[in-house]
Amino acid sequence: MEKVLIKLADQLAAFDEASLTALWDKYESMAAEFQPTKKWEQAVMILGLIQVVRWKNHLFNHHWAAQQKPKKDLDPPALPLPGSGQKGRESKPAKVLPFRALKDE
Repeated sequence: MEKVLIKLADQLAAFDEASLTALWDKYESMAAEFQPTKKWEQAVMILGLIQVVRWKNHLFNHHWAAQQKPKKDLDPPALPLPGSGQKGRESKPAKVLPFRALKDE
């Protein structure tokens, strides 16, 4: 299991964040409309993977900057907000997708 996860992490790290972020809106809208299908599950996983790459890069940049200036000048890292990443677009609030337990039949 661990070897598979390491291979997946290596493959994911090789992807360009901008290309992944361009897919955010597509998979966010698919994940927002729950359907008990494999396609919906894949959309949720893809959305999570895109966010993981963005978070990793944000955290990397924070630590890189920490090496360049005194620690007292740094703010703690915040998780990046989802979005297309295109410049010139107005920021919009993040959407929170509710997760609820299924009712017993």
